[in-house]
Amino acid sequence: METKRTGAKGFKRKRYWIPSVVLILIIGFIGIGTQWTPKITVFLLKSLIETANPDTNSKDTTFSDGITRVADVPYADEGRNDSTLDIYYPSVTSEPLPVVLWVHGGGWVLGDKKDIADYAVQLAKQGYVVVSMNYALAPVTKYPIPVIQANQALTYVKNHVSEYHGDPENIFLAGNSAGAQIASQTAAVVTNPSLAKLMNITPAAQPEELRGVLLFCGPYNLSTVANTGFPLIRTFLWSYTGVKTFEDYPRLHEMSTVLQATAEYPPAFITSGNDDPLTSQSIELAQVLKRLDVEVETLFFSNSSEKLGHDYQFDLGSDAGQQAIHSAVRFMQQYSR
Repeated sequence: METKRTGAKGFKRKRYWIPSVVLILIIGFIGIGTQWTPKITVFLLKSLIETANPDTNSKDTTFSDGITRVADVPYADEGRNDSTLDIYYPSVTSEPLPVVLWVHGGGWVLGDKKDIADYAVQLAKQGYVVVSMNYALAPVTKYPIPVIQANQALTYVKNHVSEYHGDPENIFLAGNSAGAQIASQTAAVVTNPSLAKLMNITPAAQPEELRGVLLFCGPYNLSTVANTGFPLIRTFLWSYTGVKTFEDYPRLHEMSTVLQATAEYPPAFITSGNDDPLTSQSIELAQVLKRLDVEVETLFFSNSSEKLGHDYQFDLGSDAGQQAIHSAVRFMQQYSR
């Protein structure tokens, strides 16, 4: 497959979530991070990342490609507790467009909706309304609040996305890294009544309104994720669950999509890089869904000589990044109503 190395004119290659220099510093904390309390470790990580990534995207914008962004829209609680979202949509369209509700990554403790700004613009240019949501971060706020917030954001999308040319009955849930876990669990809440009852959540959408999920580089079996060796995963899950030995957390099974997916789970696009420690988690989820006869499309690069690490898909200057976004768009075209 031949792919272009750049997206729209003016698109810049950008490392998302953690620049390489910060990643090196984070890896240096691994040996001591699990001994410190989550608050200390997360404070240091946030300080480093905020220094490396100043906030330059928190305003409404009309891009040169005809894409409009409306920023910091409250979706619950008047925006308190990070309950805000950014909406990207084509300024001119003749019909309602499919909607992508995106949950950002960051180990449940880091990240922001603005982190996917460039990616959201590229998806919007393909004819989608992209809603990038914030949620409350650990360790200050713990599980299951982000899943509840994802359901609240879904409620907002259902009620208001038509104001931005979106089709409220044609929704895809998407996420990267920890955001993929949250998105995948939210999809399970929508399609698994037992899980919704267990979590005391009333799903914001009907199963048929959720057309699919797009899951990039996430963890989906939290009882085994520590075995992947992903940097600081124990500190991240200690922060999110409030339990240092998080494998003993009594609600861990709720968070593991491999245990909560049913035959009603929506069609899934699942991808991860061949040099990402979490890829085994994506493979396991794909296998579980296929056994349930759920429609699944995967992209894993097992035969590629290029090493593709965590969140590889955001590098749209690479062939793999281009292949991922084209594959994701084709998937959504196939399952849009």
